[in-house]
Amino acid sequence: MHRAGFPVPPPRREIKWNTTARLITDACRVPLGATVHYRSRSPFVVELALHTPSGEVVWRLDRDMLLAGTEAPTGLGEVHIRPAPYEQVVLRLGDPSHAALISLDRHHVLRWVTTSHSMVPVGTESSHIDWQPFLDVLAG
Repeated sequence: MHRAGFPVPPPRREIKWNTTARLITDACRVPLGATVHYRSRSPFVVELALHTPSGEVVWRLDRDMLLAGTEAPTGLGEVHIRPAPYEQVVLRLGDPSHAALISLDRHHVLRWVTTSHSMVPVGTESSHIDWQPFLDVLAG
């Protein structure tokens, strides 16, 4: 139940994109299954799951940063994203000395982020967060 004065967020929506990413090594590019997931209740976050032979590796990325990385290098800490030749986007994930380089098709990334913007337009993200569980803990 929501408290009076606190708006109820819009209904939950989510989208998934199943694709093939490429792990860039010194010798070649290794195809990896990947799932990109966006949930309206976590409107700032894009979840990238890489399906490796040893299991799934999940990274949580900033949606705005993913979009910005299709046009120019961006990133802080363990996540850096930049455009690359042949209409690719390269993500450097992890500590620079042990990072994985992953490439995705730039046009598909742009189309997918645009779809997420139709669900949760830029600037409206906070209205999609369900603050009630947080408020319940504080009131606890």
